[in-house]
Amino acid sequence: MLLIWGAGAMSDAGTWIQLVVVGSLVATNTGSALQTGLIALATFMPQGIAAPIGGLLADRFDRGRVFVAGLSGQAAATCVLALLLASGVRNPFALAALILCASAMGSIGAPAYSAMLPDLVAPEELMAMSSLTIYSWNAGRIVGPVVGTVLARTAGPAWTVAINAFTFACLALAVLALRRKFTPHDTEPGSIRVRLVEGWMTVRRVRACAFGIAAVTLMNLSVGPFIGLMPAYAHEVFRGGVGLAGTFSSLQGIGAIVGTLIVTALGHRFGRARLMVIVATMLIVAYMGYAVAPNAAVAAVCVVCIGAASASIFTTMMYIVQRDAPPPQRGRVMSILQALIGTAYGLGIVVIGGLGDVAGLRVAFFTASILLAALFTLLVRRLPHWHENFDPPQRRRAQIAQVSP
Repeated sequence: MLLIWGAGAMSDAGTWIQLVVVGSLVATNTGSALQTGLIALATFMPQGIAAPIGGLLADRFDRGRVFVAGLSGQAAATCVLALLLASGVRNPFALAALILCASAMGSIGAPAYSAMLPDLVAPEELMAMSSLTIYSWNAGRIVGPVVGTVLARTAGPAWTVAINAFTFACLALAVLALRRKFTPHDTEPGSIRVRLVEGWMTVRRVRACAFGIAAVTLMNLSVGPFIGLMPAYAHEVFRGGVGLAGTFSSLQGIGAIVGTLIVTALGHRFGRARLMVIVATMLIVAYMGYAVAPNAAVAAVCVVCIGAASASIFTTMMYIVQRDAPPPQRGRVMSILQALIGTAYGLGIVVIGGLGDVAGLRVAFFTASILLAALFTLLVRRLPHWHENFDPPQRRRAQIAQVSP
């Protein structure tokens, strides 16, 4: 597990290096929030299409091999992106197209990775394992922008992206070094359509999974786009460049790690449902503050709070979905989660980025914070007994038994 976590942290750092450097490059060259958002859109949007395919593969074949295949394709496409940048290409649509291809390959492998992780730890360590994954992602968010800023100024964007390709190869080698199989048990027959429907019905029947997936989806629709629009926000509002955008991204990562530590330590003691109400309120208030921040220092404080709150919600929901998803359908359940995350993020970044170009990013982010409050309120009213499924194990086991073969 330590080998996988270390290689994953390196890969996550490479992803954030590329996202900040290429996003800032586009923001500086175009001055458009929407075109800057295309880079983040291309990074995350493929989950909506490719993740369901990956989920089917993860529930049929060795999950380790599926993940390695996705990483290999991701590394190859990222190498081509580095060559494109080295040749002087700066067109945001061309850059986004290659990032889209790389991310699609990564999204095919991602459900297999999520499905194999619970097999690496004991059930009582699953929450800690989920937290480690968040630490890895956000450690990359902290280190990546700093390293990316230095590399962009010294080696140039092409070599910066090439390093990201190298990290994907390292993670693939780490998985192969485990020398064990992650073949799903009780592989189910049936057509692609039937198997996808089975995965969707599993989500609907296990209410904790349904709530967790819905909450993460709504958060990515309204809050997620602010990550990809950081370079445009730093440039438009505070006249900053790669350095300020990287600082914001690093601060969000610090907040995310702190938030994940807190929710991991206090969730069992005080109840995850109660903590989620507090954290969701904090997220909405911090997002509003970010939208109206009078200076970069206030915006930075809000970024830390947004990182802490959003990571707390994401960590808890991922843990619940991985915990309650029946093992034979786990790959498809995780692929549904990732597909909805990618689709919501893509829709959000197009709408919020477009509104930012028309009315300014302050207006766009404040509107998104109001949308977040409304959507969370609607979700809680739609699933009034959601909190009962977060903590009591006897209810969880009864629900899972209803859908397990």
